[in-house]
Amino acid sequence: MTPNIMFFLSAFLLSLPVWLGFNTSSGALSEAFFWKEMTENPAILQAQLIQARLQKQVLEERPILKSGTLFPEIQAKSAFSLFLDTEENTKVLFEKGSEQRLPIASLTKLMTALVAVKHYDPMQHIVISSRAIAEEESLGQLRVGDVFPVQDLLYPLLMESSNDAAAALTEVVGKEVFMELMNLETRELGLSNTYFFNPTGLDPDIPQGPVNYSTSRDMAMLASYIVQTYPQIFDILAISQRDLLEKGTFHHTMKNTNELLSFEEWPTPIVGGKTGWTPLAQGTLIFVLQSPKDQGYLVNVVLGAEDRFSQMKTLVNWTYDSFLW
Repeated sequence: MTPNIMFFLSAFLLSLPVWLGFNTSSGALSEAFFWKEMTENPAILQAQLIQARLQKQVLEERPILKSGTLFPEIQAKSAFSLFLDTEENTKVLFEKGSEQRLPIASLTKLMTALVAVKHYDPMQHIVISSRAIAEEESLGQLRVGDVFPVQDLLYPLLMESSNDAAAALTEVVGKEVFMELMNLETRELGLSNTYFFNPTGLDPDIPQGPVNYSTSRDMAMLASYIVQTYPQIFDILAISQRDLLEKGTFHHTMKNTNELLSFEEWPTPIVGGKTGWTPLAQGTLIFVLQSPKDQGYLVNVVLGAEDRFSQMKTLVNWTYDSFLW
């Protein structure tokens, strides 16, 4: 008999008198005799212990890929799906080219938002400058002279993917310092295949110029960190439409660039997502949902996709259908 079983038997025997003192019904006595029989037959007890360990192991290994499951045909250059449980444990569900460094376009703004939330007073007011407005391809409709607190400027940054909002946020400490903070975060989070040259994700102005790059795995890890530590960022990313106010006056109605928010057939609630697109990066997308049985989160990333939304649907639906939760 092993030392572990001897210890277990001793614990049962010592606890029986106390247990019997609190359970005087015939049913309780029957259970006491049952456990007495168990202690006198170590083989039965050992079988029970083995079964309990197996049950625990199965639970810890979930989600479990169903037998005979075929992997999805993902056309994006890179894709990654991660299960993040409530105790911060992770399990990779799918990966394709997950270590390939690729331009990430406006997925950059997840890190831009993270730095702003961590380092700025949310009520600090920022004046929108002409330099910020000069950023190309802005969708945010901001105007020179507008004044917003940091917490309000996060909405056009994340919902509309406003390059003007990203540029305005950097001006508080200066672009150079802000970029140092963004790359400091990547190092602290262990995102070894990620680097940022600008806060927007725009392609370089000159051919072969530096571009923000990452991998689908690194982006999934960044999203996982944010959803656990700064969930207010994903609260914004889950909003389809919202009015922006400037000094208490209506400015414009913001509409989220993520069309998957309006898709109502997901089996679990949406946590949020971030879109990106440039000619160099093509379509990029991060999409986070609650996992089945509310055990945690499904964190999904596609990079380099011609149709980021259809590719993400394929990936997410596969994770729901192909695992035992």
